[in-house]
Amino acid sequence: MNRSWALSMAVLFIVILSSQSVAHAGHFDEDTPPKIYDVRTFDVNCALTNVTCSANETTHLIEYFSADWCEPCVLVSEQIASLNRTDTTILQHHPSPRDLHFFSESNIRLYETYGFWGIPDVVLSGEGLLVGSSQSNVLTSTLDNFTRQWNGFVELTLTNGTLSWEANDGHVVHVWITKNRPHEYSQIDQEFVVTNHVQFNVTGNAENNTASNGSNQSEALNHTYINSINISNLLDEDVTSIVVTLETPGRIPLSYASSLASLGYDLIDENPNNLFIPESTYNGEPDVAIAVFGFTLAAIVPAFIIYVQTVRKQRATDYESE
Repeated sequence: MNRSWALSMAVLFIVILSSQSVAHAGHFDEDTPPKIYDVRTFDVNCALTNVTCSANETTHLIEYFSADWCEPCVLVSEQIASLNRTDTTILQHHPSPRDLHFFSESNIRLYETYGFWGIPDVVLSGEGLLVGSSQSNVLTSTLDNFTRQWNGFVELTLTNGTLSWEANDGHVVHVWITKNRPHEYSQIDQEFVVTNHVQFNVTGNAENNTASNGSNQSEALNHTYINSINISNLLDEDVTSIVVTLETPGRIPLSYASSLASLGYDLIDENPNNLFIPESTYNGEPDVAIAVFGFTLAAIVPAFIIYVQTVRKQRATDYESE
């Protein structure tokens, strides 16, 4: 019994240590909080030509995490489709492996950047959060009262497939490509589904650079970084939007943008704990605490069972000896 108990305690200790390392993993710099600094978009028709296209500013960025099998997502999708706002940029992520339009890097975005375990979730400009179909009912009014100042890109252009930027903030440039994808069951068009994504260090050292087929050149001038990357292999006539974000990586803290209850929320079944606990403010740490609790139970229960079995055997032995 002592050996089994010691083994269980060792497993628990390792799990707690590993969870602490996970909580701090992914940050580019401990002194720089993870956030989205800037968001720009390109006119697709211009991007497919060989002229120089300047990036357009946007007021709101909506990152919508959905799945075709998710029933509550239908209501959220209808709300988003009815927005019809020129000041809003939409990225629809499909992070579930069970979904027809599953995109692995949307899954990474869901778990590592925002720390969610279920859908639907609507992230507003990297700061606000609406959870479930109930909170999406106030999406329009929330956007009207939600302001965010974007800055970081000094200049951002696209010429014949080559993306060039000057930036004075942030650490990573993300390029998001969306396309039209019909809903698996209703066949309703979903116009802004993320289908491609690449990211590059803002200083010029390409990270996950599968899109670049040219040389990278970077120059630091008074903390303004200049770089260019070729992304022509991501562009075709099926593209519905090109969205570029400037970020510092890590778990981005969000605040709930609605006081409504988070009704209509489906868990993604690959989550090992199948748990979701809404809070008034989401800071990226509750999920780690829950995971530690789950692993703690997983470590303690076997030891408790072994203890009970050992006690019973001891009692049986004592009884027979009498």
